[in-house]
Amino acid sequence: MISNVIFFHLKMNNFLLKFICVLVLNFLFFVDFGQSSQFSPAIKVNNVFISKYEVNERKKLLIALGASKSNAKKIAQQNLIDETLQKLHAKTIGVKVLPNQVEEVLNNFIAVRSLTKKSLKINLNKFNASFYELKDYLEANVLMRNIINNTFYSRMNLDDFDFSLFRPSASISIPTQLNISEIIIPFAIRGKENTIKLGERIIKDLNNGKNFEKMAKRFSSAVTSKNGGIIGFVSIETLPDGLKKILTKLKSGQNSNLIISSDSIMIFKVNSWKTTDKVQNPPSEITYAKISTKYKKIDNCNEIKKQNIKGPIRSNKLNKKISDALNQLRPSEKIFFTDNDGVESYLILCSRRYILKENAVKILQGQMLENQLLKLAEGLNLELRRTAEIQYMK
Repeated sequence: MISNVIFFHLKMNNFLLKFICVLVLNFLFFVDFGQSSQFSPAIKVNNVFISKYEVNERKKLLIALGASKSNAKKIAQQNLIDETLQKLHAKTIGVKVLPNQVEEVLNNFIAVRSLTKKSLKINLNKFNASFYELKDYLEANVLMRNIINNTFYSRMNLDDFDFSLFRPSASISIPTQLNISEIIIPFAIRGKENTIKLGERIIKDLNNGKNFEKMAKRFSSAVTSKNGGIIGFVSIETLPDGLKKILTKLKSGQNSNLIISSDSIMIFKVNSWKTTDKVQNPPSEITYAKISTKYKKIDNCNEIKKQNIKGPIRSNKLNKKISDALNQLRPSEKIFFTDNDGVESYLILCSRRYILKENAVKILQGQMLENQLLKLAEGLNLELRRTAEIQYMK
């Protein structure tokens, strides 16, 4: 009898526990998080939910890495959808990411931008972007590389490439940045005419050597005035087109002319520039031919006598006008050319051989592999999307 009573109580307790769990789950699923929670679902990909928080974190990261604010949310959504599909696909084919792979790509990401982990975190923090979100983003790139390697290995010649040089492509490079300061004076205080006159006097003083920071503290109404008008580093790509056009013409230490808007005047100063991706223009040896215009049917160097072919010549030893013309060509292409004396001819590029150090060759090979991986990845993403159920939540 006692055992029956105990069993009955246990059943009742178990029932009550289940009932409470059901109520909690119903609350979580049916309560309207729309406006109140950043963790509410934003996108459903098959049976996986992507939260508004995840979209917002990725959006901030993309802005920090150079994406325009107007497109960042859309790109973030597409990123997260693709990554979710890739994770699901990777699980079905047994592909994983090893911790040392993520660390390797992260170290390369930092190294090619001449940064340290500390300076990278500082740069990301300026955009409220998370270092851990960056690692997740890089991990997704590594996962896709592993998927492609697993799926398309037979279609790729990997022996010539160094996987340690792989890094996410140009879409995630920290762009050129500039450190700027501002002076903002609204018309509301002195009226438009007097404000413009004041601005002209400030410009004159600045051009005569007056200190920008002191002028900002004295006259600017912007919140940055307490710090001498310093805004700090911003990506050139995040600036409005009009302001970008003005500031890109300024050197470090120069200030803009007076900028007049509908309700205020503005003066900006470029404190310094910072570019983290160096433009590489490796030396090369050029072989080319210069032929008379009467031979316009000739379109490659195999049809030209050897004595009429010039080179190989170092690109930096070429006449600048000829060099500029040849830079527009691929091997076996020709271009109409007029020299400084007005003589017309055709230039044909026979060959261009880059003179690279061993490390530069490896980097170039890594970039070639990266491009091949990206093309294969695009095709796989399209296929995964074609068979996926994607729903944007309200």
